[in-house]
Amino acid sequence: MFGVRKIEVDGAAFTDKKATHAALRAAIGSEDYIGSNLDALNDVLTSICKKTRITVKNFNKAEAQLEDYAQALAATLASAASANPYLTVIFE
Repeated sequence: MFGVRKIEVDGAAFTDKKATHAALRAAIGSEDYIGSNLDALNDVLTSICKKTRITVKNFNKAEAQLEDYAQALAATLASAASANPYLTVIFE
């Protein structure tokens, strides 16, 4: 039986768009994550084919640092989780 792949990323590392995507790319570990933008992130997340749980810790820090982009990021993560039955996203 296969377990759930657990990915944790710290929202405190999301100091700007570039740092946000670098942290997510490193956490997800996908070579397909090219583009450093929300569309690229969505493409990678919706193509996951193994049960995966992404926990974004300290998302309140990301919100303070990224402002409107944090809301767009949260919407992208939630949308990808809704579209992909293998993906769960948790904000802490």
